[in-house]
Amino acid sequence: MATDTTPGCPEVDERPARERFPRLAPIIDYLDTLSGRADLSVLQRLLSQTEIGRQDVNACCVFGTRGYKRNTVSKTQWYELVALCWRSGDFTPIHDHHGSSCAFKVLEGTGTEIRFVRTPSGLICPVQTNPMAPGYVCAAEDEDIHQVANMQPPGTDLITLHIYSPPIKNMTTYEFATRISPDAADAYAQPVGVGRL
Repeated sequence: MATDTTPGCPEVDERPARERFPRLAPIIDYLDTLSGRADLSVLQRLLSQTEIGRQDVNACCVFGTRGYKRNTVSKTQWYELVALCWRSGDFTPIHDHHGSSCAFKVLEGTGTEIRFVRTPSGLICPVQTNPMAPGYVCAAEDEDIHQVANMQPPGTDLITLHIYSPPIKNMTTYEFATRISPDAADAYAQPVGVGRL
């Protein structure tokens, strides 16, 4: 599913992000000192130690109409702090984090993370599924491959707060074994529809 890229996190308040979002001030203060890629363990520690919920980023909780929505809270050339808003059934493509440290915290709802590894065949293989309750912190970088989704019932939202350092630009996306061999194709019924996940 595509990410909704329409503008979010309205900029009606001209104050610096650390003042608009005081609970995030320790995180933003650290991020604003960066002059290179952040250490993933520091991002993970900062998110783990900071007590935050949806109410602390509510001004940036804008939902999309075409998939999960990215709402930038604060950004420089060395980081992007983003509130992601997910409706039931929204999901990322399977992706890695090429060139970037990524850590995020679940603020509301329960998400699902599926971790993958590359196999010698060239295919990727799911190796772990993690339910992500509020407070869960995920950390990934470079070759870590995963997919994140809101698999909760309809009407149940998911809010996550992500840090990318530097802002992610070149992640690789993957497909999970989608081809059917022509030699075996007639053994499979023609698809009647494609599920969302």
